[in-house]
Amino acid sequence: MNQWLLTTHSVALFPIGIFIFSWKTRKDTTSIFMLIKFLYAVTFSLLYHSHHSLPEGEVFTSDYDYTNWALLDSYACSSLIFTMVLYGLRVREPQFYITSFTVESVVLVVNLWNNLNRELILTWYLCVCSFIIVVIKWKTVWRYLYMFKCLSFLFVVCGVGAIISYLIAREHWYDAVYIQYHSLWHCCVFSTAGFASLLRYKLDQHLYPSVSGREQITSIDSMQDVEMSGI
Repeated sequence: MNQWLLTTHSVALFPIGIFIFSWKTRKDTTSIFMLIKFLYAVTFSLLYHSHHSLPEGEVFTSDYDYTNWALLDSYACSSLIFTMVLYGLRVREPQFYITSFTVESVVLVVNLWNNLNRELILTWYLCVCSFIIVVIKWKTVWRYLYMFKCLSFLFVVCGVGAIISYLIAREHWYDAVYIQYHSLWHCCVFSTAGFASLLRYKLDQHLYPSVSGREQITSIDSMQDVEMSGI
């Protein structure tokens, strides 16, 4: 059953595929950025979980390595969640990179500070930062809900499932319940990222249809979107 902690990482192929498709279709550099971050986060998570999930004779990480992978996994996954919020809500360049780096730096400091209640601090910090972005980008949220109801519903269902499974798993540690719900969390959180990426792609295609890898503005909404300053 421990193998589920490793095999459920395959669901990450869903958002990764959307990033690659978005890049090939729209030459969107933020999609490449997200692809790279996802590959690193999934790699760190696999190395972290392999220490407990593989049979004893097949474990290739030492206890010292495990501590390092645990730190990298926590940092990469926590920062990826917020960067995914920026990406899904179509925050523009260069604000996308500036905001991502600023928030991720705080995440790294908290992860390195052993005397802090890191899980509680990071949870509230990421929730507050994400809420601020949602408020700023409320128009994008409204467009998703109005124009892509089915995808928005799937996004919400997977997001709620990710939250519930995470809260259950955190009360346990590598027992049957933890393995079951943490594996479910992998599926839900990667699916949430995939649907968010798909929503972004479909809205971008609606506002700025790409023709031979180039964007064209074809609606009043898209022209107003271009004229808006800030993020």
